[in-house]
Amino acid sequence: MTDQKTRKIILLNVRAEYPPEIALNDAHPIVRACRRTAWYAEEGDVIASPLSFEPDFLDHVGGSLGFDARTISVVVRGRLLTDDVILAPDFIAELREAIAGHPKWRLSACFLTEGVAELAEQLGVEFAGAAFAAERGGDLLNRKSHFRQLAAGVGMPLAAGGVAQSPERLAQMIEKWLPDTGAVIVKQENAGGGLGNVLLATDDIGPLPGAREIRKIGKDIGATAEKLWVELFQEQHPGLVVEVYHPDTRHMFYVEYLIDDSGNPHFLNSARFKLVHAGSSEDPYLSWVGLELPADVPPHSLSRALTHATRFATLVSQVGYRGYINIDAIVTASGELIFNEVNGRWAGGTVLHTVAARLLGEDYADHCVASSLRDVRPMKLKTALDAIRDHGLELDLERRDGVVVLYCDSAENENSEFLLIGSSAERVRELETALRAAVSDQ
Repeated sequence: MTDQKTRKIILLNVRAEYPPEIALNDAHPIVRACRRTAWYAEEGDVIASPLSFEPDFLDHVGGSLGFDARTISVVVRGRLLTDDVILAPDFIAELREAIAGHPKWRLSACFLTEGVAELAEQLGVEFAGAAFAAERGGDLLNRKSHFRQLAAGVGMPLAAGGVAQSPERLAQMIEKWLPDTGAVIVKQENAGGGLGNVLLATDDIGPLPGAREIRKIGKDIGATAEKLWVELFQEQHPGLVVEVYHPDTRHMFYVEYLIDDSGNPHFLNSARFKLVHAGSSEDPYLSWVGLELPADVPPHSLSRALTHATRFATLVSQVGYRGYINIDAIVTASGELIFNEVNGRWAGGTVLHTVAARLLGEDYADHCVASSLRDVRPMKLKTALDAIRDHGLELDLERRDGVVVLYCDSAENENSEFLLIGSSAERVRELETALRAAVSDQ
């Protein structure tokens, strides 16, 4: 009998909004973002990627998840998969050849763009939310000002602030909101990981999360605003978001949903951001070293966050969005809940949830903590697997305890990444200590 299960075309258009001339090599952080997504694959799937996958890494993924990775096809382009790239005739032809042997396919993309909608149409494959994507609806969920507009409409608690569309207005907003906490954050419309954010503070307040840098602001706010406008202004997104910054954050977390083909939002997971002080004593900064699922947030605050976030997810489902959506939030020291931004795409925790759910079941968070670690030294996959095996750290599925290698760079340019699974946060800390010691012995 012919296999009628719908297979996936996994389109890794990660950071497709970057300039197409960006140089991709094994040292670029986008490489890790792309290659980690091999964990989404199942038997017979096709991966369309900017870069190739090493066979031993795919074998590791398949072996961990219980399928033959040799059944996966990979279509490689050597550059970011922008709409121009994915709609090129040779790319479409190669994808058609890759899917020719099976009758049922669906397209799964990181970013939902108009090009993705057209690609699905040309290939004749399923793609949920195609009409919304074809009108660039995905932009609504990946722009800072749009988030504030939509969130305000459903009553989500936001940081005081707004959108400045001129350097003069930027100066006025900084002056207005700076006295609240002594700090404001200025955000580019379109940027990820805090790289487009600059924090302005009246005092030396040390490294804080959410911004690429912290600047002490003087009396000449107008000059500061003019400089920031030149630095952060994006011609295609003519506006900057200004918000009161809360240095006294107690909890920093996100919640993630999957909006299914019928428009029903399903809560998937929550996670806290793991940050450590890094750099020299003269120039310290906060480094993101991973995520921990589920988020350790007090029950009342988490309940409030889920109530608001579900209302937001319902709103975007009603306007036609389909796919993953993750919403960032904080709880201040005074207990105030504030939402920061939304991302309508795969996020850093999506792959962690996928691996944990496939290995342990959808209810894994009822029984254990899953924590990623991104700052382990570069090493080859075999080195990492040997270290885990030799020190008895392999994942035991019955005990829900152990370590999974999420990503290793054979060229040893990028840090290695691991998923640690244990019965509690304390057990995960023990595994982290043991893992660091194990890899240092190699």
